[in-house]
Parts: sequence; structure tokens; C-alpha cells
Amino acid sequence: MSAPSHPAAGGRPDRAPHAGARRFRPDVAVIEVAAVAVTFVMMLHITANALLRSFADRPVPNTLEIVQYWYLPIVAFLGFVAAQHRGQHVAADLLFERLPRAGRRPVLAVVLAACCALAAGFAWFGWQEALHAYEIRKTAGVSDVPAWPTYFLVPLAFAGLTAQFAAAAVRAALRPVTGPATADPDEAAVLQELSAAEDKEARS
Repeated sequence: MSAPSHPAAGGRPDRAPHAGARRFRPDVAVIEVAAVAVTFVMMLHITANALLRSFADRPVPNTLEIVQYWYLPIVAFLGFVAAQHRGQHVAADLLFERLPRAGRRPVLAVVLAACCALAAGFAWFGWQEALHAYEIRKTAGVSDVPAWPTYFLVPLAFAGLTAQFAAAAVRAALRPVTGPATADPDEAAVLQELSAAEDKEARS
């Protein structure tokens, strides 16, 4: 997390140099590229299905099932992990930003630890469901499209989130929290502007 910056001459605080910055990680880059590729393929698939249905009366078979049981789960669960790495999940910081600085570290550590425990629970439950889907060779609805492989994305994604939340909880417990809870640079800039405006109003 970045330390809050001082207001610039024009009244807008300088953005912290490394606000929202993230060290490049090849594994996360692979996840993001895969999610983008699947999204592009899904777009082509849906477009082809719509055109063939409208002009040739021959839609692509099982398009709905493939989108619902393959494309969307892949994009969603890969996106969860990538968004957590980049700090781009939705953060409600209204109460956190008004806590005393001394109280921010334990609050953030406890919240992240709770998120870690919740993600671990989802990973365990998802693993049991994935094994069951594999045993019965679950298919997509009433079609013959196999759906069981994507069930394993649930425990994999939430296991990744568990590790990410655990690491974030340790960092929050060991390092002082001096800036906004969010890692998104635009959100951090807005929060810094609000904080600067409140400080200016309190001094006047």
C-alpha cells in the first residue's frame, strides 16, 4: 500500500509513484492472456451462432451449453485470481479510511484472514463437488457436452485466492497501513483528494 501524498499546488494531490503498481509475474500474465483468449473465442462462437441461425437456419449445436458450462466459468474464475493480484476487486473503504491509523493494521489483517478462511472453505467444497461431477461424468444440461472438467476450476481458483489472501493478511499484520486500502490507483487518488479536502476544511 502506498503512503498518502501531499496536495499539489493546484489542490490535487500527487499520485503516489507506485500506487497500484504490481511486480510482473509470468503465472498471472498467463492467466490473463488465457482469459482474454477464451473471451475472444466465446465472442466469435456466439457471433457465428447468431449469424448462422439468422441467415442459414443452422445454429451451432450446443452453443448455450458451451457458453454456460465452459466459456463463462473459465473467464470468471481466472478473472478472480488476476483481479486479486492486481488489487482490482471492489473495495468499500468509507469506514476503513476513517479508522485511526493505529487501528487499520489489525482490522485489515483480520478481514483478510476471514477472506482467506472463506476462500479455503469454498475451495474444499468445490473440490468435493468437482470429484462428484467427475464420478458421474456430469454433462451440460440435457446435452452430451461434458461439463465436469470445468468444475475443477472452482477449487483451483479459490485455492489461489486462499494463498493470495493469506499473503495479504501477513503483509497487513507486519507492515504499517499508511494509505488507502484499495490498490487501484484511480480509487486511491479519489480517496486522497477527499482526505486532502477534509484536512483543508478542518484547518479553515
